[in-house]
Amino acid sequence: MSFAMYRRLKAVVDSWRREEQGKAKVAAAALYGLLAWLVLFAAAAFFVPAYAIPVSVVVFLAWIAFVAAMLRKHIGFSEKP
Repeated sequence: MSFAMYRRLKAVVDSWRREEQGKAKVAAAALYGLLAWLVLFAAAAFFVPAYAIPVSVVVFLAWIAFVAAMLRKHIGFSEKP
């Protein structure tokens, strides 16, 4: 009985650890993606000022989709209790 309880608690702690590691990966990737978005926005504003706003909106939406994909990949959907 105690071994079964130990294994269940270990599984819970391991899942928390995987979730925290996944959050760290997602946060780092999101930050790098946001920096890339800022660089693209600055480049668009400098080289093609007329299209700076549409380019920034499209790239920002792509960044949101990227972060959502990273969340799904590294954290996944939580199980229903």
